[in-house]
Amino acid sequence: MLKRQPLPTVIDFNQLLTALVVMKQYAVAVSLFRDMCTLRIPVDSFTFSIAINCCCHSNRVDSAFSLLGGVFKRGFVPDVVIYTTLIRGLLYEHKSHEARLLFTDLIKYGEIYPNVVTFNTVINGLCKTGDTDKALWLFKFMEKLECKPDTVTYSTIIDSLCKRGLVDDALSLLCKMIKKGISPSVHTFTILIHAYCKSGKLDDAKRLIEMMNKKSEYPDLFAYNTLMQAYCTQGQMDGALALLNTIISKEIKPNCFTYNVLLDACCRELKLDMAMDLYRNMACEGLKPTVQTHGILLQGLCGMGKPMEALSFFYKIHAQGHMLDIVIYHTMLTGLCKNQFIDQALSLFHLMRCHGLIPDRNTYNIIIRGCLWNKKYDEACKIVDKMVDCGFLADAITTSLLQHLLLLEVCDPTLLEIQQKCLHSGIHEENPGADIPKLNHIGCPAEKSIESASY
Repeated sequence: MLKRQPLPTVIDFNQLLTALVVMKQYAVAVSLFRDMCTLRIPVDSFTFSIAINCCCHSNRVDSAFSLLGGVFKRGFVPDVVIYTTLIRGLLYEHKSHEARLLFTDLIKYGEIYPNVVTFNTVINGLCKTGDTDKALWLFKFMEKLECKPDTVTYSTIIDSLCKRGLVDDALSLLCKMIKKGISPSVHTFTILIHAYCKSGKLDDAKRLIEMMNKKSEYPDLFAYNTLMQAYCTQGQMDGALALLNTIISKEIKPNCFTYNVLLDACCRELKLDMAMDLYRNMACEGLKPTVQTHGILLQGLCGMGKPMEALSFFYKIHAQGHMLDIVIYHTMLTGLCKNQFIDQALSLFHLMRCHGLIPDRNTYNIIIRGCLWNKKYDEACKIVDKMVDCGFLADAITTSLLQHLLLLEVCDPTLLEIQQKCLHSGIHEENPGADIPKLNHIGCPAEKSIESASY
């Protein structure tokens, strides 16, 4: 472009800068803008607007204001777009006070006539910082200036009200919005559906779904997933499964989150057959189970006292090439140890490295506790050595279990050796002064399950 004679117009250079912004190459765009200024290539207020926007996206609002000085120096008049960009940049850097001051000063001195985008930017920033009351005041002030709020304005206020627990006020605002002829989006409805589900008001959430259908703003998968999760949380599996059928009948394809929610509910209600049927349905839908999917099923099998079935399923999915993370290994090790399958747990522990995973502090503590519970003191002693070599600490549950066993089996030489290794190597909880949790018959804190303790 620089070699062409005559030079391309400022519009052509602006298009190049815009393309860089679309690619999110903000630093490159700013650098190119500086080159243009150095080479005295013509620039206009739109060029400055692009550069200011790039600075704000790069969290350099100070540089953006320096460029504003350049706008004035060249004799341009900053427009509402430039000021809106600066306000947004201040809000990105959590400078809401400065953003409000700039906005009010601009209106006070008549520098700009703010449009709906400017108001939405400030209202969104106020809501994010928890200043919903100020956002509502600005919303009313916006109407006084005859700047008509749009769907984004209402959705932002509704979301903020819902987060404060004022769901009825949010619904009232939705009704007001509809009366004024402003159509709520799917996102607007979904905000309220989520709020009602969170507060356990499923009937109200269902009515909103029906309202959406009447308005031809058909619920999307996120809205249905939100409602389904609420059904499952309240133990209404029939309602959740009926909703799954509704989703499929409307030709909306369920995703992995949909099935994970249902699988988790089935496992909590000990409905293993139903869970496995849903798991198989995922394959029929062409969905590849995630790590979370397999973690839920393995946790469910172990929780139902079926660790060997869980182990068989574990090896099956591993052979199929599914990714298994360290949390899944923790689930399996805990389940096997709890149900006294310590040899299988030790075998799985030693296989971790072969499967490409390095045991972490939690892994060592789980398997050491399992050995102690099952009186495999020699094996526990060896694993403590490995843990020490890796520089990991025993946690409070492990050290408390060790003290508990020493009280029961006084002067057991191996237990004493383990204790000495822990004391000698400084292997103790970071907060040694903390209260030792009360243990149940398997050495876990009495108020926690073994699964939650391992996690």
